[in-house]
Amino acid sequence: MKRILFIFSIIYGLSALSQTPTWSNDVAKLIYGNCTSCHRTGGIAPFALETYEEVSNMAGWLQQAMEDKRMPPWTPDEDYKHFVHERVMAPTEITTFQQWVAAGMPSGNLNIAPPLPVYESGSQLGSPEISLSIPTYTVASASDVYRNFELFVGNSTATNATAIEVVPGNSSIVHHVLVFQDSTSNPINTGGAGGTGSDASQLLYSYVPGSSPYFTPVGTGFRLAPNTRIILQIHYAPGSNGLSDATTVNFKTDNSPLRKIYVNPILNHSNMTNGPLIIPANQVKTFNSEYTTPIKSTVLYAFPHMHLLGKSVKVWSNAPTTNDTTRFVWVPQWDFHWQDNFIFPNSVILPLGSTIQAQAVYDNTTTNPNNPSSPPVLVTAGESTTDEMFLVFFAYMPFSPGDQYLIIDKRISPKGATTFCQGNTVRLEAINGDGYTYQWYLNGAALPGETNYFMEAGTSGDYTVSITLGPNNVVSDPVSLVVNDSPVAQIQTPSSTDIPVGGSVMLSAAAGTGVQYQWYLNGNAIAGANNATFDAPYNGAYTVEVFNGTCYALSDPLLMTGGVTGLEELNTSFEISPNPAQYFLQLRGVLLGKALLYAIRELNGKELHKGSINGMNDQSISLDHIANGTYLLDLIGQQGEVLYRKRFVIAR
Repeated sequence: MKRILFIFSIIYGLSALSQTPTWSNDVAKLIYGNCTSCHRTGGIAPFALETYEEVSNMAGWLQQAMEDKRMPPWTPDEDYKHFVHERVMAPTEITTFQQWVAAGMPSGNLNIAPPLPVYESGSQLGSPEISLSIPTYTVASASDVYRNFELFVGNSTATNATAIEVVPGNSSIVHHVLVFQDSTSNPINTGGAGGTGSDASQLLYSYVPGSSPYFTPVGTGFRLAPNTRIILQIHYAPGSNGLSDATTVNFKTDNSPLRKIYVNPILNHSNMTNGPLIIPANQVKTFNSEYTTPIKSTVLYAFPHMHLLGKSVKVWSNAPTTNDTTRFVWVPQWDFHWQDNFIFPNSVILPLGSTIQAQAVYDNTTTNPNNPSSPPVLVTAGESTTDEMFLVFFAYMPFSPGDQYLIIDKRISPKGATTFCQGNTVRLEAINGDGYTYQWYLNGAALPGETNYFMEAGTSGDYTVSITLGPNNVVSDPVSLVVNDSPVAQIQTPSSTDIPVGGSVMLSAAAGTGVQYQWYLNGNAIAGANNATFDAPYNGAYTVEVFNGTCYALSDPLLMTGGVTGLEELNTSFEISPNPAQYFLQLRGVLLGKALLYAIRELNGKELHKGSINGMNDQSISLDHIANGTYLLDLIGQQGEVLYRKRFVIAR
């Protein structure tokens, strides 16, 4: 009966273990898919989350941040409007992390954990066709500094920018960057806020902390005139005095005819309905702005902008006649450090005469932890960080029939490493919007059943996805996966899974060439058990790990019964002393009054020394020939059964 209960407890324990999330099997993947793009060495976050140790040390804080929706940083309300490539963890991912923390943050076998993704140190555009950098500029003021930098593209013919990104040379001081195009020879104002000094400058893109590169919808772009120049207006934050920067702007281009996108702050200080923007000290104030559209238009994204007193902002529009509401974005908890172009997964069509509206709340009290003034002071509209703004930029085009079927984004986003070992996978995601249909391909061949906006990929090759919306269809650029072969990790069926009393059963791993082995008992590495075979004296769950020089693989567990309990003391009816010992070990206690054998073993079960004792209550064993370490002392009966076991240490 005892053996039945023991076997049941082992099986139950293995079942529970298999359901408990571990770093290697579950948590590393969700951290790498949601966190390490920022929390990595050289990333914009203040600390790294790349290893088991780094994550487990901050697990309590991370769990709270996930539950509070502070991590990953994503400020828009998820129920108000969805956007392209949202930084949002799925509820199941949060649950997995909670279960992992509750279980004590088990690591699992770290050797089989997925690898950290490889992040590009510079451009996220791959190989941009245009890359322009400002000359190294050293800030010479402790206050806000605005500087316009003139960069010449050198293009003899017109082209279109289909992707834009700004890479700050010094992210600690770059407050924001406005990217303008200007094809005239008008002089620019190198210093000062506001515009560039040239009335012909056209805004293309706005970078603020947290911004992602912007990719234009298929068939659209920002027109770059022949021999144009790019003007970067960079705002350096207070405290930048003496620090240097060399910010870069990158473009992907397309020379074919594309529809032109416009970017403007449609809502601004000039069309506030209860302005001007004056926020008295120790007050919370709400302001509204609205604009009536003079044309039918196709809107691609909204980008609200406030400074440190911002508390919340909501943007929407109402249709003429029906007054139907179209939602754009709601940020209920404004975070100055996480602003972005919030890109709609489907284009938004606004009829002529639509009223675009926004409501912004500002907190100029001492309860606002971001208030730059203590005590609070009167704040008005201005360019300084300590001033305030109420702007909402929109990217839009004059409406064209069929715009409701614009495919906004054709990229594939891997949620993890794209080079890994066999047995792992990476989630590949395409745009997720209304009405889209998908078909995934591997090396040009359709993958049966892979018709969702995402898929789990675990085979080497080039992955693409065909995206269809209405009459439009595009095929994404390929994402290449390299999946390295893992060795075979398998325990061959032994002669018996029931270890005889006092004996052992030889376990053998499947044969491999040029591989290394490590045996485990109940998830713990057995010291010295590094051969293809292991003589198992202990009951429990055995696994074998195999390494081929590139990848590790771990076998399924093999449950062994009988024998003795691994690494556990079997009886306390006798004592050993001293412990730690030096040159001898003294045994005291009832030893059954009969002749017994003793064996000194390493913790992996390897026998080092064997002898006999006479069954008296006091017995001494010499340790002269055994090195320092931790060992097991077994007392063995006449039938070879292990009757007693003690663990001891030799320390000289």
